[in-house]
Amino acid sequence: MKILFDIKHPAQLNLFKGLSQELLSENWDVTVCYLDRGKLPKIIQREYKGFNTIAVGSSRGTKWSIVWDGNIRRTMVFLDLIRKNKYNICVAASSIPLALACRIANVPIIQFYDDPERGKINSINATLSDQLFFPPIVNKDKKTSTFNCLKEWSYLSPRRFKPDTSILEKYGLMPHKYVFVREVSNKSFNYYNQQDAIVCSFSKEINSDTPVVLSLEDKSIADKFPKHWSILEEPVGDIHSLIYYSKLVVSSGDSMAREGAMLGVPSVYCGIRKMKANEVLMKQGLLEHLPGNEALPFINESINKEFDEDKQIRNRQLLLESWDDMISFMKEQINNYKS
Repeated sequence: MKILFDIKHPAQLNLFKGLSQELLSENWDVTVCYLDRGKLPKIIQREYKGFNTIAVGSSRGTKWSIVWDGNIRRTMVFLDLIRKNKYNICVAASSIPLALACRIANVPIIQFYDDPERGKINSINATLSDQLFFPPIVNKDKKTSTFNCLKEWSYLSPRRFKPDTSILEKYGLMPHKYVFVREVSNKSFNYYNQQDAIVCSFSKEINSDTPVVLSLEDKSIADKFPKHWSILEEPVGDIHSLIYYSKLVVSSGDSMAREGAMLGVPSVYCGIRKMKANEVLMKQGLLEHLPGNEALPFINESINKEFDEDKQIRNRQLLLESWDDMISFMKEQINNYKS
């Protein structure tokens, strides 16, 4: 069986990593396509060794690049790949170019996504795909089904992820004695309508008694953050262990805020987007959504508290007991299309 995965950013890379490895070990012919964007190519080459990896299209942050290189040109390249290699099925998170190519070539495609707020995009994807899967935050219909977890659980479940303290030595950190900050750029598609450098705007008001490590998408603004913050050089070898052993996660992007919450770390999303996926964690008391500097009181209060490791383990165990195993779920759906 031949399968093609489409990956557009690191969260999707992580979503499909364990699944693609299992399929490869079961003698599937696996192709991993990726968008040439930022640090993604380097991370793909490191994380997907032994796979057939192909760069398809690019994104340079401009609207023209997103439309032409990231969509029109990608569709044409996908169509050529599918016709040449005769894949049995294609899999993506949210990829209209791949879905359109599959529809033209009459090849099945299923997609796993978590953002129902993208109404028009989701409608197009549902029309072009054989099935579109979401967490239980949408209404089911003929083309839309659900899985009982959030997609990040595919690589953050205790079944799939074991934290390792060795990454802390590289940065001279002690477990649960530092803050992890993620600052996204509003030049990417998801954040065009968001204020740029949100955390930076109030960073000097954050309690300076605790070390801070910063994952910064736009390095051109590095000198605007407090001098004692350590800026990570991506790709980081084991970023999820770095998040797991922090005492607080602060993020202007939604993905890493959810990751922190699922890893049992107090987490705050300070971006502007209201997302149903975030609400799943907010209802369980695992994530805060406090836009902009509204997050400051929560941040400084959390810094002043001792980290509760027992609570971290309990929260992750509760998710493990109540949620699906995402990789097993995706494999089951893919196997439905075995010919």
